[in-house]
Amino acid sequence: MLMIGYQGVEGSNSEEAAKQLAIKNRLKEYTLLPLVSSFNVLDNVLKRRIDYGVIAVKNSKGGYVKESMIVLEKLKLKKIDDITIPITHHLFVKNSKIQKENIKNIASHPQAFKQCKQNLEEKYPLCNLIGDEDTATAARKLSLGIFKESTAVLCRLNAGKMNGLFLLENNLEDTNDNKTTFEMY
Repeated sequence: MLMIGYQGVEGSNSEEAAKQLAIKNRLKEYTLLPLVSSFNVLDNVLKRRIDYGVIAVKNSKGGYVKESMIVLEKLKLKKIDDITIPITHHLFVKNSKIQKENIKNIASHPQAFKQCKQNLEEKYPLCNLIGDEDTATAARKLSLGIFKESTAVLCRLNAGKMNGLFLLENNLEDTNDNKTTFEMY
């Protein structure tokens, strides 16, 4: 069975990209392995611990993914394929009692903050932004109580739902054509 490592965790945009790249490349029997960081993914490809690795490289609004660019420059791997997928960000809270005015912090990946910059400044100007490894890890941390209840998370719809969070607001990305390119190595 083939092993496909991806940046992020279950519920991340990278997981979705890995699934779509597997279909695009007609890979039949495979297991998806969440490896959180670009370095972990590409290091595992280089050491042949996994057959393929998928990482985010560029977003239409947020630009290049700095971590991925640094790792790619150092490891010099051959790209096999790429895919560009639409990205949406939704704001979730811990429970249904929490309203917009109760939110003091918003946690997510720094790229998500770049993609939602204008909307966050307009709608949540007093909130502190807390960077996390991935949008889906932020959702998991809120679900587990690692973040305070006054924290909301920006993540994919499925990540918020799979962690039992409550949807407060849909589509906070600044543009409706927000897309990220993912590469397979």
